Amino acid sequence: MGTIAELVKKAANLGKLAKKDKPDEIVGDISLEKLKEMAKSVDIPGNTEEAKLKQIIGSCISYKITIDGKDPREFRNFKPQN
Repeated sequence: MGTIAELVKKAANLGKLAKKDKPDEIVGDISLEKLKEMAKSVDIPGNTEEAKLKQIIGSCISYKITIDGKDPREFRNFKPQN
């Protein structure tokens, strides 16, 4: 089991995450479907799938990774539908 950072990095097929000295650099993209899968199948701290998904989205914001080509901040209030 890895950290959220490692899981996001692997899902986006990245070698490295964004550099702090390049705040506008986008290093990769992940599909929303992939994030949903990660939230369901990965042992990420959180009581609900929604809580886990929010943590993963927050990591995408920090690591400069887009979600389906969009800024991950657009997905902050996303609620998974079962």
